[in-house]
Amino acid sequence: MREDRSRRAFLRLEAPAQADECHISSLLVHVRPERQQEIAALIAALPGAELASSPKPGKLIITLETANTFEIMERLEAINDMPGVVAAALVYHQWESAEAESESDHGSHPPELSQG
Repeated sequence: MREDRSRRAFLRLEAPAQADECHISSLLVHVRPERQQEIAALIAALPGAELASSPKPGKLIITLETANTFEIMERLEAINDMPGVVAAALVYHQWESAEAESESDHGSHPPELSQG
């Protein structure tokens, strides 16, 4: 029987209760250039993952849309575990309530700034 050696297992972290949040994050992934297409396809298959155009061979830029930080770390760990991935790093993270995200999708107006 194989022992679970993931960081979450070591820290005994479990997925949090589902919150009404939307997390947008960006990852920079360094890969072996000869496996870039294969790895890009595997990453694209992950829930909430979107690939941007590659800046140069051996590098991928990924955008993630997730419900919580646990899912971000879960995807980051999955990417780091892919054969041919040299390193993956979180370079940007923003979150807001899902209600705010929903309002922005339906044409709500930004808050007015006070003059003074």
